[in-house]
Amino acid sequence: MRKLTLLLLAMLFSCTKFGDNRPPDNLILPEQMSDILVDIVLMKNIKRNAYAIKEKKNLLVDQYLFDKYGIDSLQLASSQEFYAKNPKKYIPIFKEAQIKIGIIKDSVEQKMIRAEEEED
Repeated sequence: MRKLTLLLLAMLFSCTKFGDNRPPDNLILPEQMSDILVDIVLMKNIKRNAYAIKEKKNLLVDQYLFDKYGIDSLQLASSQEFYAKNPKKYIPIFKEAQIKIGIIKDSVEQKMIRAEEEED
């Protein structure tokens, strides 16, 4: 019984931040967050599919995002954590990112079609 009491007390005190849904002071705004997500997806796909030229592959790093958007890793992590705890705020960000990725995909497909037509 004593072990159970100690376990319950440990669990109770380990959850001191439970329910803390306040946004961080340096929260990334939703519009910028969707742009960042698009860039993250693009960078990961380029790396995964080995489309990057080896000499330029070192440009596809986190520091690129930090410089482009004027953020740091802590700001990105705390913003992602806040939005992950608040799905009603994160879902519109994901939907916007999906729309932007769809536009990029359509643009690339159109260029590929035009390039194939020019070869014929």
